Amino acid sequence: MRTSPPSLWWHRLGPSATVLLQKLHRAWTAKRQAAGSPTVMTGSGTQHYFDPDILARVGFSPLLARLVVEGFISGLHKSPFHGFSVEFVDYREYVPGDDLKNIDWPLYARTDHYYIKRFEDETNLRCTILLDNSASMAFGTGAMTKWDYSCFLASCLAYLMLKQQDAVGLSLFGDTAGALVRPRAQRTHLQQLMKVMMDHAPTGGTNIAGSLEAAIHKLKRRGQVVVISDLIDDPEETLKALRLLASNRHDVIVFQIHDPAELEFSFQGATLFRDLETDEELEIDPAAVRTAYLARMQEVSEFYRTGLAEVGIDHHLINTSQPYHEALSIYLDGRSKVHRR
Repeated sequence: MRTSPPSLWWHRLGPSATVLLQKLHRAWTAKRQAAGSPTVMTGSGTQHYFDPDILARVGFSPLLARLVVEGFISGLHKSPFHGFSVEFVDYREYVPGDDLKNIDWPLYARTDHYYIKRFEDETNLRCTILLDNSASMAFGTGAMTKWDYSCFLASCLAYLMLKQQDAVGLSLFGDTAGALVRPRAQRTHLQQLMKVMMDHAPTGGTNIAGSLEAAIHKLKRRGQVVVISDLIDDPEETLKALRLLASNRHDVIVFQIHDPAELEFSFQGATLFRDLETDEELEIDPAAVRTAYLARMQEVSEFYRTGLAEVGIDHHLINTSQPYHEALSIYLDGRSKVHRR
């Protein structure tokens, strides 16, 4: 029997990662069979597992976030991380949480002290993820809600940043600014971030503008801010608050998360809609309002895109059926633009 070579990337994550990858493959196979599609895998392999529906079937965990990010990285032609193809500058002292592979062992042998090589590309980035946990984020018509998708996207982004030796923090917001976890660069920090997400299910109303303005006062140092939200609130006030982040010299990227049903409005027949934040109910014929609804969605999306672009903020409309590697690519592309400025 042919065995996998030990150099495969997921072997670096330990035996548990191999078991988890096998679960993902079984979930992928079951979905393909249910859809009546061939189960032969083609292409790069692991990217097929980044389907949110498949990930939801195995349950989210820090290891799953690591597995997705490592699989994503293994498919890149050029590494985006410090110290791989950039010019060496100097050394800095090792701190707990640094990747041991970056220790200069010959220098340790001479000095009996641990030092990390620094490279021209290293920026010591501090990033804060602002995550919307208002009640509207609990909506979902597929295997996962907008909240589920956003939490796992935030987890993957956090692991990606920690792997780059950047500090990452988290702030929840809804009708007010919520739980705050200060940025740290330790790898073990991912578990704390995910625990905060799991302990604070979406609830309550929305005041994005007020929440973001409150969060700004807590961001003591200039850095990167990633906003993950459905942006369902007053567009004019929300745009002002997002632009205020940029005016405080933060590098801002916005992921606007929507369920496919919100983007396509594919409901059929008389449908009862309930506002998750106010419990207000309205029964309508979707066919009668579909054209006007889609036009309004397009108008609001364009309003955010152009209004944010004017101040250098990247706005990305994300469908919760969208594979995670696409969102990770968006983040890295935005990060590379910052380096080129």
